[in-house]
Amino acid sequence: MIDQFGYNHIEIQPETEKQLGSGACRNSQMFRTIAGINPDVLLVDLLWFPIFHFINDLSCKKVFLSRQVSDRFFSIPLSTGTLNFNPDDYDRIIAIEPFDSCIDMEFINPIIFRNRAEILGKEEALHKLGLNRGKPVCLLAYNGHPGDYKRVKNLYSYLGDEGYQMVYTSNYKGGIFPVVDYFNAFDFIVCGAGYNAFWETVYFDKEAIIIPTNARFEDPGVRIDRGADFTFDGNGADQLVDIMMNM
Repeated sequence: MIDQFGYNHIEIQPETEKQLGSGACRNSQMFRTIAGINPDVLLVDLLWFPIFHFINDLSCKKVFLSRQVSDRFFSIPLSTGTLNFNPDDYDRIIAIEPFDSCIDMEFINPIIFRNRAEILGKEEALHKLGLNRGKPVCLLAYNGHPGDYKRVKNLYSYLGDEGYQMVYTSNYKGGIFPVVDYFNAFDFIVCGAGYNAFWETVYFDKEAIIIPTNARFEDPGVRIDRGADFTFDGNGADQLVDIMMNM
């Protein structure tokens, strides 16, 4: 997705336990890339284990971000032994949504791709989507696993018969990104309970049907239960920037 926006970035090919183990990790593409950049702050979004064996070789400040995951995510069994997350490896450990964890974390609001003033106005969003102004609009945005999008689309196709103009999007179909840019056009949303989709509907106060999606380490049901009565105005993205700028 980042290619669509022209941001300068480096793509690192996935590496295995063989390349990232304690004996070989300093020759890995992951280590050589990060060390070559020599960052002031390293922001680790959930995936702590690829850098486990060399994180203390990096002199920068380290920030770990975690969305809702089960406690077993912090203990990874490997053929060479078990990796256990070490909080002392990080300067700040931050939960980016409300949940309970075996790891002690500070909390910021969920991170939203856009602030409310940064998305398209209703008229412009309707125009860009080719929609009529006089009829309500429903967004069905669903990723999930292969086949899930088609199943969910068929399940809620009746909304079109009830008078909604339907807008469909999925990452599997090269859909609209970021779809949040068009939120002012939508009167109703059907989406999964993944992190971005769920918290965008909350932040923009959208009437929605939220569909849990099976995941290995996170429980979308927990997200729905904990987020049902959670409201917030400050974007966690702005809070995170303030934290990093003051480290």
